[in-house]
Amino acid sequence: MAAPHEGGCACGALRYRLSSDPMFVHCCHCRDCQRQTGTAFVLNALIETDRIEMLSGETKADTMPTDSGRP
Repeated sequence: MAAPHEGGCACGALRYRLSSDPMFVHCCHCRDCQRQTGTAFVLNALIETDRIEMLSGETKADTMPTDSGRP
């Protein structure tokens, strides 16, 4: 894929632009990810912070504790 990429959250409150491709994208099938998303797997992308431009909305840190105690 060629950068830039634009995206946002499902509710539309956040919009962002990535100035480069992610370093990697992976798919996790662990039970914690399945429970947190309600699906069979979750996709994660790792990218450097300085390559993300926020277009609208504000970010906040959030944690989702699991029964195992892992985040």
